[in-house]
Amino acid sequence: MTPPAETIDVWLAKLAGVAGAAASLAFLKGSWSERLTMALGGSIVSYYAAPWMSGVTGLPAGLCGFLLGLFGMACCAKIWEAIQATPISEAWTALIDAARRRLGGG
Repeated sequence: MTPPAETIDVWLAKLAGVAGAAASLAFLKGSWSERLTMALGGSIVSYYAAPWMSGVTGLPAGLCGFLLGLFGMACCAKIWEAIQATPISEAWTALIDAARRRLGGG
């Protein structure tokens, strides 16, 4: 039994986000596990945002999926870099000190 053409088109549009994330793998630095995690993040961004973006811009869903996978992965990469660059202990200390000052405890 042959699947209907609409089903194939929907699957191709969804896989376009994965293709966009895979295309941006070559441009990112990091270990393979980090890059694959970012590709997964870009694919997830594409999966959820492509229908909305397609409706807003009027572009085909497959193109929106590809672009969101490509740039969603870049956004995930920048978020990962920010997380790695954040000095966690200093951030928590500053947050606790600010809370104490605000509450009048110190």
